[in-house]
Amino acid sequence: MNISVEGSVEGDLGIEKMITNLRELDGKAVEAGVFGGFDQKKAMWQEYGTSRGIPSRPFLRNTLYENEGRFANYVAPFITNILNGGSADGVINALGPFMQMSIQRTIAAGGFAPLAASTIAKKGHSKQLIDSGSMYGSIDWRAV
Repeated sequence: MNISVEGSVEGDLGIEKMITNLRELDGKAVEAGVFGGFDQKKAMWQEYGTSRGIPSRPFLRNTLYENEGRFANYVAPFITNILNGGSADGVINALGPFMQMSIQRTIAAGGFAPLAASTIAKKGHSKQLIDSGSMYGSIDWRAV
């Protein structure tokens, strides 16, 4: 049996390339939510509730808790792609919209504290977290 030094060097270079590609992810993160303006304040009031009678409707935390495993499974093929020479940006650019959509699905699914009768009368419906659609539409993602 012969051991090829060239094969060994090529293998080491392959591992080094994988490590280099994975290091592109180091320090990068993806955030999804509402980033700025009055919609961000509304999101915070809904997420945590207020002393003025708005109950907590934790759509951001619920999305994270209910989807942690899904997020990990979703990025697994992208990590494999990085190990095979792909770009780290593919993970970021795929996970961001997926997280954004997951938050919007959580809102659409409902199941939060019911609205007050006065709020239902004012809005004309009982759907929590949806009034004008402004906050829902401002849910976005960003790479940090």
